[in-house]
Amino acid sequence: MKLITTLCFCFLSFSVSAEQVAKAMLAKHFVVAEQNKSQRKLKRKSAIYNNDLIVTGDKARAQIKFSEGTILTLGADTQFSVLEFNHGTQHQTPNATLEFVTGAFRVVTGEITKVARPNFKIKTPMGSIGIRGTDFWGGNLYSQETIDVILLDSEHPIIIENQFGRVVITEPGTGSTLRQGEAPSQPEKWSEQKLQDAVKTIQ
Repeated sequence: MKLITTLCFCFLSFSVSAEQVAKAMLAKHFVVAEQNKSQRKLKRKSAIYNNDLIVTGDKARAQIKFSEGTILTLGADTQFSVLEFNHGTQHQTPNATLEFVTGAFRVVTGEITKVARPNFKIKTPMGSIGIRGTDFWGGNLYSQETIDVILLDSEHPIIIENQFGRVVITEPGTGSTLRQGEAPSQPEKWSEQKLQDAVKTIQ
């Protein structure tokens, strides 16, 4: 009885303190959310909270829809954290900070970037991506030692930067590569084959 009471208390504590910011639209094969050393298996309509680390397994796919419409798609063998997602209230400015660890992802932004100066960025181990309202892909395409980013469709740019430099991508079909200890590569048009290889990782 004491064990049941303790488990109930822990669940209630998590429910009260955590803020739901999204829900899973798709969770195929092994997809879990980790937080506070606990793990939740995700399925369709499962809640996603701030500070969740989403982990996908071999051949897995996940699609997450945030409260204001932003859609995050994750490929297999991916780790991706929702550090903070705040759509904004009467007294708060919308802001979001996500973190890509490994794997592959695609982001199509929703209402959160439809303000004058949206504060939406994705951290990576080799730099950050600033988002102004867009559809783009990122991930370890051919090597764990590099992170490729490509703008798929947008009227707004994405900004990729780290301590070594900064590039702005404005043209769909154009991408940049991040390497440890180097500035982001200058934007260049991707080949049709490279684009197809990227898209396959999240289909």
